Parts: sequence; C-alpha cells; structure tokens
Amino acid sequence: MTLNEYQEKAMTTCLPTSENFSYMMLNLVGEVGEFASKVGKHIRKGKLVINNNKLNPTSEVAGLPQEDCEELQKEAGDILWQLSGLCTVMGWNLDDIAQQNLDKLSSRKKRDVIDGSGDNR
Repeated sequence: MTLNEYQEKAMTTCLPTSENFSYMMLNLVGEVGEFASKVGKHIRKGKLVINNNKLNPTSEVAGLPQEDCEELQKEAGDILWQLSGLCTVMGWNLDDIAQQNLDKLSSRKKRDVIDGSGDNR
C-alpha cells in the first residue's frame, strides 16, 4: 500500500465535523502526546529499557511485553491517521510530503549539513 492509498482509505473513516484544520492539528498533537506519555510511563515503571540510545520495544532486551508494544503500535497508527487528515485538509498527499522530506534530507547529507540546525540549511 502506498501512503496515498492509506491516506485515501483512512479519510473514508473521517466524520464530516472532523474535516477541518483545527480538529486535525489539535488531535495530531494530542495523539503524539499520548504516544510520548505511554513511552514515558513504561520507562518510569522499568518496563522499557533504552540501550545505546536506541529504543527497541519488540526485543527481549527492552523488556516491554507484547501487549504494550501493540498499544504503542496503535498509537502510532492514530498519529498516522491524524497526519493523513491534516495533509488532506491542507490539500497535500502523503506520497509527495514523504518524497519532499527525503529530498530535503538527501540534499543536507550531500552538503554535509545534516547535523546543522534550522529548516533552510
């Protein structure tokens, strides 16, 4: 499935009252917050271990039970849905956004400015 196909299918589940910038933007931020909060709680409870600055919740080393991994995956899906919705109300498609992002990052890497700061470097 392409990102555009996902976006099209995802938006068939969108309520008419949700097809607007305010709803999509605010809930995107909310979904990212939910994901971050769940990760933070797993770290606090000692259920999630980060080794060498890498998070791998599906490994035995990380110690996160499969059911908790599945909950995080659901949250990631919610983030993707909200991003799809935001792009839709902006008139953008996800394939184009993804390609533009890869082009930007590739250019930064070629010019050896990937470690810099600021959007227009």
